[in-house]
Amino acid sequence: MYNLLVTAAEGAWDISAYEYDRTRFLEHTTDSLKAKFSSLDANALEELKSLPTLFTYEGDDEVVQVGYIRRIKERGRSILVEYEFDDSIPAFNFSKLKPLLTKLDIGRWEMSRTHWAVKDEDLFELLASEGLVDESYVAEGRPPGRVEEMRFRVALSFPGEKRDYVAAVAAEVKKRLGRDAVFYDKDFTAQLARPNLDTLLQRIYLNNSDLVVVFLCAEYERKEWCGLEWRAIRNIIKNKNDHAIMFMRFDHADISGSFSIDGYVDLDEYTPLEAARMVVERVRLNNLPPAGP
Repeated sequence: MYNLLVTAAEGAWDISAYEYDRTRFLEHTTDSLKAKFSSLDANALEELKSLPTLFTYEGDDEVVQVGYIRRIKERGRSILVEYEFDDSIPAFNFSKLKPLLTKLDIGRWEMSRTHWAVKDEDLFELLASEGLVDESYVAEGRPPGRVEEMRFRVALSFPGEKRDYVAAVAAEVKKRLGRDAVFYDKDFTAQLARPNLDTLLQRIYLNNSDLVVVFLCAEYERKEWCGLEWRAIRNIIKNKNDHAIMFMRFDHADISGSFSIDGYVDLDEYTPLEAARMVVERVRLNNLPPAGP
């Protein structure tokens, strides 16, 4: 997905903030994405900020820049966005996008109106096809957004001893849900090399992930980082958000804080591909609306 921010205000993108009328938010956006983002709740805000964004002006001969939204704030009947451009992507003329307009889901008359749309297309892949961004932005090489601002559909918690198995699960889940939908530590190596990593990991697992998949085994309980992640996971369970946790277990391991009555996927019986399919199934089931009375 990506954001498309269009304005008629000359020089609007020369400063670091812009204000949209609330009625212009999610114009030229599919009904399913409107339903997902219109509330601007915490989850919606985090996901919108994680999406790459096109910033441009009304018309078909204007400058286009690529970047990310860094802050979103509702102000009565308007929405304030603060943003920054990706300095590694040069600005280009909108005419360069004309061969891509259909694939980008940009309508024929869309560029004649100030609005903020969200599109369900892979921006970087399409821009790379026209040489507008480097190939490193595509697929596995694509730089993610700031990890603390991203909203993940799945986060994986596991000890290093099980990395080969979990890496195969992660690769398959990313194929089905998209790379930016999954928190797998190796995809964020540079960003995780920081002080106070424990605080960041707690935030990712507790607040920024829809489903935490926990790969339990004898080594899990002995690992310091797994212990930190487990504290966040126990907090989720304590708050009765059982749907947000999925236990997978190797070797019938027992972990302090888990119970014999808890449900598990026994990974001794399933391949990484089969495990990944079950993770995707849980994500999709969690997204279904609640059953009526």
